[in-house]
Amino acid sequence: MVFGTCIYARKWKLLEDEQEKILKLTEKLQLQNKNDEIQFNTHAWDNLKKQNPDFWAWMYWQGDIVSQPIVIDAGGNEYLYKNFDGQPSMCGTPMIFETKSKNKIIYGHHVGYGAENVVFTKLSELTDKKLFYEYQTFYLCMQDKVEEYRVFLITVKNKELDWNYQQKDFTSADKFYEWIADAKRVALIYDTDLKPKYNDDFVTIQTCLDAYSSKRVILLAVKTREYTMENDSF
Repeated sequence: MVFGTCIYARKWKLLEDEQEKILKLTEKLQLQNKNDEIQFNTHAWDNLKKQNPDFWAWMYWQGDIVSQPIVIDAGGNEYLYKNFDGQPSMCGTPMIFETKSKNKIIYGHHVGYGAENVVFTKLSELTDKKLFYEYQTFYLCMQDKVEEYRVFLITVKNKELDWNYQQKDFTSADKFYEWIADAKRVALIYDTDLKPKYNDDFVTIQTCLDAYSSKRVILLAVKTREYTMENDSF
């Protein structure tokens, strides 16, 4: 029993250390809401790009839901258990495999051991309807712009889920609207006030329902606006 407790404590400490690194990076970016726009220190963003050339965007969710770097993982699962510094990590780093598709897919871990703010762990809480509508909006902070997204669907994937959420592009508008109809049919929560269109851009986020389950939480978001960042904002 003591041995098991020691293992738990060690894993918790490792997760805490990883999160502390991310918090320090967040502080350097100086993310803040100014006049209903997210602003950040572009010089700090450039330094992150120098630190890791795979850095693509910083995902920011107000309310301490998510604040994490997103990296391009061209090798396939390279960052599954590697942190932003390239060191082995049970947290991994949220990753995207390609960035040019209509529906961009971002993957990140849900971890346990009491580390509720690590990686994408808190996203599973958005299966609660009240929290879903409170925290629908997130931002992708890029080198010279911010893309704002609004989540309009959340569902839980198991073996029976009959919807290809990993579909990245569509051969026609009809195929796209069929895909949206399928998404709505399997949704746990679906915001009917948002009307996604064929010409819109989307982000799908995948994480685990919990640290021990094979089920996945899937969030589908539409880009609602985009604005540029000035290099001298800070």
